[in-house]
Amino acid sequence: MADLVFPRELTADLIEVLGMPNFRTGPMAHAFRDAGRAEIRSKCEDEQAFILHWLVTLVLEHGADWRRHAGETLTAVIAEAKAARAAKEAERAERDAVKAGHG
Repeated sequence: MADLVFPRELTADLIEVLGMPNFRTGPMAHAFRDAGRAEIRSKCEDEQAFILHWLVTLVLEHGADWRRHAGETLTAVIAEAKAARAAKEAERAERDAVKAGHG
């Protein structure tokens, strides 16, 4: 990937991204982590930094079209995270059933 140039002027898209509070960025970071797409410490500052960096990069790469790119990626990440969570829950249920059968 080519180096991106951070603009000196604050654009509306950057204001939107950089102004995102952690209660919006947290669930996205959790999905990336659960999907296995990123190793992010379970600290809200780290989660927020990961998502803001990802979104700022999309703004710099795609301009106003960043939302579409973010949405496409998030749709896939959320589906992967749901599948990973379901698999973990199934493993947990199987372990519990095995334990109950041996008790």
